[in-house]
Amino acid sequence: MAGLLLNAYGELFRRTSRIRFQAHPGVEHLVREQGAAVIFALWHRHAFFVPLLRGFRRQPITVLLSAHRDAQIVAVAVRLRGLKVVAGSSTRGGLKAYLHLRRVLDQRQSVCITPDGPKGPAEQVKAGVIHLAQLSGCAIVPVAVSCSRVHRLRSWDRSVLPLPFSRVVIALGEPLRSEGPLEEGQERLAAGLRQVAALAGEPLP
Repeated sequence: MAGLLLNAYGELFRRTSRIRFQAHPGVEHLVREQGAAVIFALWHRHAFFVPLLRGFRRQPITVLLSAHRDAQIVAVAVRLRGLKVVAGSSTRGGLKAYLHLRRVLDQRQSVCITPDGPKGPAEQVKAGVIHLAQLSGCAIVPVAVSCSRVHRLRSWDRSVLPLPFSRVVIALGEPLRSEGPLEEGQERLAAGLRQVAALAGEPLP
């Protein structure tokens, strides 16, 4: 029931809000022209906006969510919005989940990961997303969101709950290839997420 209510709220928000994509030319080329699979990465505080990514290109997207009970409520809403879900995290079921994501990417379907989830620290890129990019050879696309009307939850990441009748900008940054040392890849993705946040005009948490 909670998942159904969350989905209904998400639909209310989508139908009453003005949503605009702002994409780097490299993303346009990879996703829209070549139909390539990519790894969308956005901070955990923007998890509510993940279903909107399907509006950039009507193709299947698989989302990595925690196996925790609260995340499975979100999973119900995500599936109702037309996305697929893989359950797992860095602390529970992580290896199995990432192997599943690797198979999804091999099938030329994109995935979405919150690189600082499920428990933080906020805005610190964990190693999993970089490993996945290196193993699959797929580019990581940093994503940021700016929403005119929001409520911030009192969670570890100050999660954003968007309000209806908003103006939304979803910015897709330059695709990143994860080559070289792991730490370097983490730093590059963190920098890319900060850069695309500025591009979207996202206010500070």
